[in-house]
Amino acid sequence: MLSQLLLAQVIFHSLQFTLFAQTPSQDTPPATPASKVLRIPEKQEHLCCYDMHFVKPLYPKEARLAHIEGVVKLHLVFADDGSIVELQPVSGDLLLVDSAMKAVQQWRVSFGRVAGKPVEHEIALSFTFSIEDPPKPAYLHLGNGQVIRADTVREFTDRIEYTVGRRTHDISPDTVTNINACARVGHFPLREGECVPGGGPSFDVRAIPLLPGVKNSHSRSPTLY
Repeated sequence: MLSQLLLAQVIFHSLQFTLFAQTPSQDTPPATPASKVLRIPEKQEHLCCYDMHFVKPLYPKEARLAHIEGVVKLHLVFADDGSIVELQPVSGDLLLVDSAMKAVQQWRVSFGRVAGKPVEHEIALSFTFSIEDPPKPAYLHLGNGQVIRADTVREFTDRIEYTVGRRTHDISPDTVTNINACARVGHFPLREGECVPGGGPSFDVRAIPLLPGVKNSHSRSPTLY
């Protein structure tokens, strides 16, 4: 009988030891969750306040031929080192969305840290793509830095056609970087072809109508401004 009582006591103390060993110590502090990164909402017009590498979207030729216009909306998140954490399409024509995202992927912004803590900057982007008649006069900006003043201009898939006086000229689209109403940036008083300098990145993407290419026999001699 005594031996059975001793055996029962041994088993009881063994169970107590096992349960105590499995119970976490009350002195051990609970694991702290990882600190969350602070996310700050920004407006796209505030980007001009930061040191920024901005790339403007190109107007896709396919969209210009089909006369596709509209607004593209994107969701963008920057890390505090200026790298892109998230970039998601929200709405817009697929051709225009693709062009906008390719441009934004090349952006870099220097934000800096807030009170020494890592932060993210969340921005709702909105680009407006529009096709407008070319200005009169129009200025063709060439890749070599030269500018052509034209009375009228039309762009085809295989060439750009412009007139100076009563003479029509052709030039390769590959040599033209931009067509607009500005020959140069100027200050008051402005002369013809001078424009007031812009302030910050532009989210308006404009282009003149693009026409199907046709055969022609016009002169290709450019008239420089």
